[in-house]
Amino acid sequence: MERVRKKSRNPESEGTVKQDLEMRASSFLASALPASSYRGVISASVHGTWRSTPKMIFDAHEEAPFENHDNQIHPDFQGWPQDAILEKARVLCKLWPCLMKRLSDSSNPFPRFMNKFFRIFNLVRLSLFQIGFGIMLGFVQDILNRVMIKELFLPATIALGLISLKELLAILGVKVWAGNLSDRYAIFGYRRTPYVLIGLVSCIVSFILAPTTAYEVRLDGTGSLVSIIFSALGDVGLWKLSAIFLVFGFGLQVATTAYYALIADMVDEKDIGKIAGASWTLMVLTAIISNYSIGSYLKVFTPERLTQVAEIGGLVALTFGLIAVLGVERRNAGVGVHKEKHSIPFSQAIRLLASSPNTMLFALYIFISIFALFANEVVMDPFGAEVFGMQVSETTKLFKPVMGGTQLIFMLLTGFLLSRIGTRRGAYFGNVFGAVGFGLIIAAGFMHDVQFLRIALVVTGIGLGAASVSNITMMMNMTAGRSGIYMGLWGTAQSLAIFIGHSSAGVIRDLVFHFSGNHMLAYAAIFVLEIIAFTISSLVLPHVSREAFEAESAEKMLELEAAAEAG
Repeated sequence: MERVRKKSRNPESEGTVKQDLEMRASSFLASALPASSYRGVISASVHGTWRSTPKMIFDAHEEAPFENHDNQIHPDFQGWPQDAILEKARVLCKLWPCLMKRLSDSSNPFPRFMNKFFRIFNLVRLSLFQIGFGIMLGFVQDILNRVMIKELFLPATIALGLISLKELLAILGVKVWAGNLSDRYAIFGYRRTPYVLIGLVSCIVSFILAPTTAYEVRLDGTGSLVSIIFSALGDVGLWKLSAIFLVFGFGLQVATTAYYALIADMVDEKDIGKIAGASWTLMVLTAIISNYSIGSYLKVFTPERLTQVAEIGGLVALTFGLIAVLGVERRNAGVGVHKEKHSIPFSQAIRLLASSPNTMLFALYIFISIFALFANEVVMDPFGAEVFGMQVSETTKLFKPVMGGTQLIFMLLTGFLLSRIGTRRGAYFGNVFGAVGFGLIIAAGFMHDVQFLRIALVVTGIGLGAASVSNITMMMNMTAGRSGIYMGLWGTAQSLAIFIGHSSAGVIRDLVFHFSGNHMLAYAAIFVLEIIAFTISSLVLPHVSREAFEAESAEKMLELEAAAEAG
């Protein structure tokens, strides 16, 4: 079809442009379709229903073009060779959206305004999703964790082990499985939204049940190691609580994997940094506000109040989750340019990772970076209590608001600056400030200087904020057009890092304190390990190449497809 030349937009030429486009559309459709169908298409176009017209005429995905409601070939197409019908369908499918968009936009600026409005509206909505997980994770990792250890006298190894189950599931492949499943199988025409909702509901139900079930555990952590092990094996309440944490972890991995794949599918690359920054910013802000509010409510502590907090938090998480994702994804949406390509089974995904040096390198980078960012997550409040002698209210008002608040601000700033500075510079900036910050925390601990500690927490928060957004954005950009499977792989590396970071921090703390009897040395060993991780991350980063990764991915996928066909 002859290319339509652009004409200058002015009131005198609007009518001429529209008539010209209509004539060219008519000419094309007249050559592509029989008379009666072609007249119906042009009539639908003129009356504003052109967006759904191709679906009314044929369904190319099911190879049943131009059929009527009785599944019979339309009379206008009787006698046409099937290949000719399909070719006309493919051509019309390809050219129709661009042709009709030109026809619509040439005379009416309102659709452009509405498209921009809804795009921004959906970006804002997507950012709200992490609010619910900020509430739930803050409650589980800070408040319920403390209750299990202090009020219920569970061994810290068991309490932290239960909380770490969510990361263990990701290590076992739930993230990759969920990403691959959402690539391959749509539910009611949607590829991402159903999996997000399934995971979200699983999280909320288990989250609400967790506090009540925790009080059913009868394990006493004050006895000998042998007695604790035998008591744990026979404790029905502990098994129930383990099952609940497994369901919570399953829901978390499925929901977040599908959510990030949805972002990669629906959001322009230039906006991904903004969404990542806003989303993580809201999660940190929610954790700060909700923990502070819950702490005030639980000054008069009872198990009933703890359960009420979980119920209210679950309902709030469900509300924000539904607002964030419902209606963002289009039903039966076609695969866009530079978006999702053919997915692969889980076993092939593992072989792809093992046989691809650039994929392995980036997975290693993600592992080291996330370890550096999250290993401190479960030790800061105990550090304040055991090294500085702070009360619960003091640690609550110091660590989360100061370090978390600074992290929040720089997550937001970095997220909106990434399009200018780039993810690589953002990650370098965060790594440097993170390493320096933990060094200052160690110095503050040995000096027992609370004011210097506040400065150190601010510096550390700057690094954590910049590095976290930069690395998450880098993960979402490194998908090679296969967001589901690669986000699953990167998420698995992330979960492995968090799992090892949390569990190793507890082991290091206990071992160093056992041999030294000095709490500061125990926590200094953890912080030194994080400084080393930030340094290694900065050394690995220059070797990460998106172009090399994408070229390698395309080559490996062709090899896998060829092997599958040969097999």
